[in-house]
Amino acid sequence: MRHRPLVSRPACRALLGVVVLLTLVAACSGSPAPGPAHRSAAPLRLDASVAQFRFDEGTRRLKAGVVNDGDRAVRVTNATIAWDGLAFPTVPLSHSPVPPGQAAAFTIAYGAPQCGRPPAGRPVLQAVVDGHDRRLPLRVEDPGLLRRLRVKACAQQRLDRQVRVDLRPADRTRRVGGEEYLPAELVLRRRPGARTAVTLVDLGGSVLITLTPRAGRQALPFRMAGDRARLSVPLLLGSAHRCDAHALGQSSQTYLLSAYLRLAGRPTQRQILPLTSAERDRIIGVVDRDCQ
Repeated sequence: MRHRPLVSRPACRALLGVVVLLTLVAACSGSPAPGPAHRSAAPLRLDASVAQFRFDEGTRRLKAGVVNDGDRAVRVTNATIAWDGLAFPTVPLSHSPVPPGQAAAFTIAYGAPQCGRPPAGRPVLQAVVDGHDRRLPLRVEDPGLLRRLRVKACAQQRLDRQVRVDLRPADRTRRVGGEEYLPAELVLRRRPGARTAVTLVDLGGSVLITLTPRAGRQALPFRMAGDRARLSVPLLLGSAHRCDAHALGQSSQTYLLSAYLRLAGRPTQRQILPLTSAERDRIIGVVDRDCQ
């Protein structure tokens, strides 16, 4: 006598489907947390910016960085700014991981300007992140900063084609009118073939150091005619008599001395006058003795 099955074949197929479905659901609900391969696929969230701090004003140095706004650490191994207005070098960075919320910050100095035509497009930050090239929108903290720096760099380029400017401090100090000074000479030398007149309009010291013509400020301006090969202006470097703790302790541009020059037919521009370490020591010695 044949026994009928307890469950019919159609019902059995349906039951088997339910079992398989429940098994899959259980497997999915019990799956392990995403491993490293899953985490590495998380989208990058990076913020790039550039600024020039006050103590770098008058120099070519900028501060840039890439902030990791994502959920995992990244590696930023090198970076540069890409813009057709100014040339920038590629800066190697640390291979250490940058955790979420941290930044890969670096100093970058711009190079030669492109002065033939107005720059097109906006600057971007190019970086190698986790071994891949990335082009990131660049947020300029001071709007118009890079364009202003380009204008100054082009003006500097025009001036350099006409004259060489050198500040030559003396080896010893001397007393003038009862005060101690470090004598110096500002020398402008004509470039071969250049003929544009140059005027020394003004001089600029710092919070602690004065820079004045030996004949007094009333002797300004000094003009170097187009047919003149050399102009020498005697100067005095002295103490500004700022001996308060704030001035002595917080001066961030102590040695950033300036000459303000004008090419014929052009606006006045600032020329930074660099000092060697020995020259810095000599002039700060004048300040120290004045403030004793």
